[in-house]
Amino acid sequence: MLKNTLNKIGTVLLYPFTEHLLFFIAFLIFATSPYFLWFIIYDEYYYSLNLFMHCWVISYLVTLIVSLIQHNATRRIVIGFVICISAIFFGLNIYGIFELDSLVDEDHLMLILDTNPNEAKEFLSNLLPIRILLGTTLVYLSFVTLWIISKRHPIKLGEKSSYIAVICCCICAIKSLLGWGIWVDGPIKHLSELFTSMKKYEIINESTLNHILPTITFADNQQLPTNVILIIGESFARFHSSLYGYEKTTNPCLSALQKKSLLFTFDSIDAPAPTTSLSIQFMLSTCSKSDSKKYNKKWYNFPSIIELMRKCGYNCYWFSNQARTGKFNYAARVFAESCDQSFFYQQEGSIRINTKHDIVLVDSSYQFIKELDHRKRNFIIYHMMGSHFDYSMRYPDKFNCFSIKDYHKYPQHQRNILATYDNSILYNDYVVNSIINLFKEENAIVIYVPDHGQDMFRSSPYYRAHGKSNNPISYAYGVEIPFIIYATPLFQKNNPATIRRIENRQKNPKSWITDNLPYFIMDLIGVTKIDGDSIKGKSILN
Repeated sequence: MLKNTLNKIGTVLLYPFTEHLLFFIAFLIFATSPYFLWFIIYDEYYYSLNLFMHCWVISYLVTLIVSLIQHNATRRIVIGFVICISAIFFGLNIYGIFELDSLVDEDHLMLILDTNPNEAKEFLSNLLPIRILLGTTLVYLSFVTLWIISKRHPIKLGEKSSYIAVICCCICAIKSLLGWGIWVDGPIKHLSELFTSMKKYEIINESTLNHILPTITFADNQQLPTNVILIIGESFARFHSSLYGYEKTTNPCLSALQKKSLLFTFDSIDAPAPTTSLSIQFMLSTCSKSDSKKYNKKWYNFPSIIELMRKCGYNCYWFSNQARTGKFNYAARVFAESCDQSFFYQQEGSIRINTKHDIVLVDSSYQFIKELDHRKRNFIIYHMMGSHFDYSMRYPDKFNCFSIKDYHKYPQHQRNILATYDNSILYNDYVVNSIINLFKEENAIVIYVPDHGQDMFRSSPYYRAHGKSNNPISYAYGVEIPFIIYATPLFQKNNPATIRRIENRQKNPKSWITDNLPYFIMDLIGVTKIDGDSIKGKSILN
């Protein structure tokens, strides 16, 4: 009786090698190989060997569990699903390793969720080298070939070889238990973190906003500007701005305004996050990152800048060159649709091949702005495409001013990317200046702030995208942004005290995060308290 039971158990333990060897191989390669390959690239061969043994055990256990499914059709469905998902993650991880110097993590997941299909196409067309495409395709074709062969000639080990393989699994399992570090770097912890991040991602819409009208207290005898304009840029790394000392002249238009004492720049300004969705949530609500943790509330439980400006008597308008994003209501769209009117110039952004350049914001809003009743107060937000991937698609040909020959001191693989990025910043300068010109004769103040920065080969010779949260250097560059204010001559004439405060802060910079942007805007228009709480200290001017 006991012997028969042990024989049955032994037979079951051999299933991954005698019945489902192809699935075992597929899972080992697709789901786990990037993890030990990652350390081979960095010449950590011994640690990579330990991680390989860890992945071998995981692959064996997954295959064993699948082999225990009794119903044949169900088992085939499970096997097909697991292989497909694993193959997708294999491709993403190989791409991340060789192009982004990183395995796919929660930051990349957020980018995927925040990106519409058109932007994803741009991203891949810009950053997907042919060697990665061919390499992953070769791996996929090899598996398909093995699968076809297995239909006529089953791929499996003999009984003795299978026992040896199981014994190897036991040895590997003991080694894994003794080396805790490989659990941290292995696929189990990594995939669990990705799953947790996915659960945290929220689908939101305009109805989730707070809609609480706070009590506003104004300073005495404050002259409110007729027009407050907020320009939200995209992926602007401060260290690529000539306004901040960059060697290339990327901001000629704004520099000219600065020389006329009409434009002011602030140092030591950071975005609240290195990705658009997270950053926008905090930038346009009175919820700072610290408030979110302190009060255990979501950003939409706090008043938005739209609600505050309405309470202050402003009509609110939103002009966007970023696409409506299909079934997902991203944070920017939520704020836009809470305005009195919103205009999106990429209505079909999910299916278009080409993206409109940001000058569409000026051309399309010109007549609307001209017909505004300037006796009333207006809060106008422009949301730019800025320097979003693909950089070369962000500007027309006549702004193709920088080329690879201007970057001879940089590695060969960086030159074209840096040139196209700087061209996008140069064009961004032109568009921002054009928006400013729409209001230069009015009593207006214009604020330019990008949603986040960009890690342009600063943390790694091969990484040039959003800052990575798990890399302090990359994260720092990913949130480092310019912060620019333009005040029209009429605004300066009407608000000399405010201009003195701006000039004083410019001369005496302090660290500030743009999750307090609503308080700064409130301060600019003379608000001193919100619901009885002083805004002093939250505005950069105090």
